[in-house]
Amino acid sequence: MDAFFAAVEQLDEPALRGRPVIVGGLGPRGVVATASYEARVHGVHSAMPTALARKKCPNGIYLRPRFGRYREISDRVRAVLRRHASVIETISLDEAFFDLSAAGRIDEEAVEIARRIKEEVQSETALTCSLGLACNRFLAKLASELDKPDGFLVIEPESVRDLLDPLPVGRIWGVGRVTERRLTGLGLLRIRDLRLAPIDLLTREFGSMGPRLHELARGEDGTPIGGEAEARTISRELTYSHDLTDPDEIEREVRALARVVAANLRAESLLCRTVRVKIRYPDFRTITRQVRIGVGTDADGIIERLAVHLLHDRVTLDEAGVRLIGVGVARLSETTARQLPLF
Repeated sequence: MDAFFAAVEQLDEPALRGRPVIVGGLGPRGVVATASYEARVHGVHSAMPTALARKKCPNGIYLRPRFGRYREISDRVRAVLRRHASVIETISLDEAFFDLSAAGRIDEEAVEIARRIKEEVQSETALTCSLGLACNRFLAKLASELDKPDGFLVIEPESVRDLLDPLPVGRIWGVGRVTERRLTGLGLLRIRDLRLAPIDLLTREFGSMGPRLHELARGEDGTPIGGEAEARTISRELTYSHDLTDPDEIEREVRALARVVAANLRAESLLCRTVRVKIRYPDFRTITRQVRIGVGTDADGIIERLAVHLLHDRVTLDEAGVRLIGVGVARLSETTARQLPLF
């Protein structure tokens, strides 16, 4: 969906149409969740501190998110997808993968179905979306990003190399700012450079991620599309009005967030097999650490202990403290019964 949160606000309030709309936290530590395309021309983008956005776009309309309303529209979009695709993987409220060909080919029928989905989404929500059609997840996502807003791009297998080669390495899904700086520091500026780089060099510099980067640079991605319940995540995070520096206070926050997440699992009759902790430092560096478990759970104690274990063993805390803490769960599955605690 194109600039989804901001587009919904403009849909519900016609006076906002054509104006720069920024949705996100409005406090001194707030972060932009979505900016309309009118705001983006001023340099405002998601994950930017709201204070900086106000400097770049002082005449913008700044609004708090209304997640209930966004979820309502998102459900309508997923209803359209379900009419045309049997396998859907929801990534977030405004993004999803779906499979149109069991054979993994791009044919005329897949193109026609994709066009119909795009038209029906706009007809039933009055909002635009950008759609990418390709033979794997990475290329499909890239296609949707290269033709925005209101775009539809098909990447045929024979055109993959010509499309990818001139793009900057930052266009590869999963390459964030830190990894991009490391790649460019090695002289790998374009995806073509990465494709031609020795795999042993990439493995030495990036470990197990090295061969994966090389694979994506060739336009290859064997990651299957998962079902909706398995692709979903449940998480809760807080950005604090002041940096937290006391380790005991940070642990208390992690425990509290873990209990909230566990309660949400039980409310939706879901079990998780992955627990995650997210930490954002004052300089906006953000890390995520996770652990997998063999049996699904919705138990407060287990999720809380795993989150605290990740905090103590896999997160580095220093005197600068943290500005955001999050706890999430993934690899979800539905359950009609659950094991109750003994006490």
